Amino acid sequence: MRTILVPIDFTSTTENAVKVAADWATTYEYQNIILLKTAGESEFDYLHIAEGHSFVNEESVNNLLQRTELLFDQLTDIITEKSPEIKVSRILSDWALTRSINELLKNQPSVELIILGSDDQTSTTESFVSDNIISIARTSPVKTLIVPNGYHYSPIKNIFIPCDIKGIKRLERLFHHKSVIHKQDVRLMFLNINTREKEDEDKKRELEEYIREHLTEIPSSIHYSHDENVIKGILTFATSNEADLIIALPGQHSFLYYLASRSISEGIYQNTQQPVLILK
Repeated sequence: MRTILVPIDFTSTTENAVKVAADWATTYEYQNIILLKTAGESEFDYLHIAEGHSFVNEESVNNLLQRTELLFDQLTDIITEKSPEIKVSRILSDWALTRSINELLKNQPSVELIILGSDDQTSTTESFVSDNIISIARTSPVKTLIVPNGYHYSPIKNIFIPCDIKGIKRLERLFHHKSVIHKQDVRLMFLNINTREKEDEDKKRELEEYIREHLTEIPSSIHYSHDENVIKGILTFATSNEADLIIALPGQHSFLYYLASRSISEGIYQNTQQPVLILK
């Protein structure tokens, strides 16, 4: 049973991610959506701290559990209304979010995709899940879709793939999904951003030959740009070329590359229009 995992909290950001998951499941033939909620200490109200021990207000705990059940009900209704054929599973974990996800993936091999809600300019409250995007995306062994809060699902027709001409072999990750891409009748746009003025013409030809050899049955185009700020160049191209989805591959031009740098907040939070699919 092909499964999507959606970590949730009490914000519109993860509610929107659930809505996208329902549409995504229908379009790409997933049968199950798992809603994962963690009971983190940050959500508890403490009465007091004495002698090194924290005492949890029992009433607050019960209220939290009630709110969590209501949240599960609300999000399940959203999914079943959009996609009544999709099974919805609920998991409440006492572990930290990243550990909860990794443990769940060990026990649920049917999970093929994680969908994460990301705060953006339309968010009214800060999402706990969004705050943990970096650690989740870095440690997840399955592909991850990052969905800006202001994004509303629409059919994927134009897929934009930033790539590095010095790491052409990394495109092999894309070929694992070639049959799905071909089935959905989409167009691929590859972009290499050079941070230096001089282009490597030999590497450009190698990239073009490699793509044509392996993706002959899928419409595609190859573009080149110069920009000292790689993320800015990626987002500008995505907007101006009406990209419906950005696919991040391993390598220097991947959003994953910036997960280890201070630029990740800029890379994710400035992306207020398109979802980002991180392949593994």
